[in-house]
Amino acid sequence: MKTKVAAYVELVRPHNVLATALSTALGYSVASRALGMPLDIADLVVACLVVALVAAGGYTINDYFDYRVDLVNKPYRPVPSGRVTLSEVLKLSIALGIAGVLLSTYFGALSLLYVVLNSILVYMYSAKIKETGFLGNLVVSLEGAATIVYGSLVVYLRTCAAEVLLASLTPASIAFTLLLGREVVKTIEDYYADAERNVRSLPRTIGLRTSALVASAILLMVLPLSVLPALSGYYNRVAYIPLAAITVTLVVHSSVKMALSTNVVSTAVKVRSELKVAVFTGIVALLISSMASSL
Repeated sequence: MKTKVAAYVELVRPHNVLATALSTALGYSVASRALGMPLDIADLVVACLVVALVAAGGYTINDYFDYRVDLVNKPYRPVPSGRVTLSEVLKLSIALGIAGVLLSTYFGALSLLYVVLNSILVYMYSAKIKETGFLGNLVVSLEGAATIVYGSLVVYLRTCAAEVLLASLTPASIAFTLLLGREVVKTIEDYYADAERNVRSLPRTIGLRTSALVASAILLMVLPLSVLPALSGYYNRVAYIPLAAITVTLVVHSSVKMALSTNVVSTAVKVRSELKVAVFTGIVALLISSMASSL
């Protein structure tokens, strides 16, 4: 039983789910700050739970469709290692997704529509869109940014103030760009395994070296975008600048490593992990500074 539970936990990727929940909290916080209103803890918690459940279902279904790829690239994952069956993975994913969709009705019909559409896109990505290559990278990055927008959407549904949605655009743009760069790096890492699903990834269409340069260029775009929150009145500069500096340093370092690498695939493995840290520190920098600004 312990082995099974541990496998289920591994399937939902708790660290990634936590990042999506924090992203939603960020969107909610900056939207509240835009109106000068205090955080409603109940709404904040429910919004984060909605996104966390849908994200967990999305991560789980990814293992269902990536079974053959994981046999080659990640045989230690729950399914290829035999700790869970494909049927169990499918049932868990559906249960998590439905739970998130049902909980979204707490905020009304527009919330339900937003969550349903994004849930469908998440499942379509794993089932088919992933195989299209760069389009799949765009979808994953868009879904990451959408979690921030959802936090702001919840505030909009409570207040009908359209400016709260505009307040989410800056952090959503930063998240989208950073995630897109990381997604391209991941396709480089998965260069050999992606042949199992015939994924038309950038490395398999334009080559490893060119893809590394594309990833490097996208990551460098985070640098100018990271200045925008410091110019906005929605974030505490004293809190934001030193925290954001950590993220920018990681991103620039990763970009340079990809651009100068002679062994692109092995470098991508290391850079992917570094960028995962950058995503987390970036969310924390924006979230803490937005909350500090509202105090």
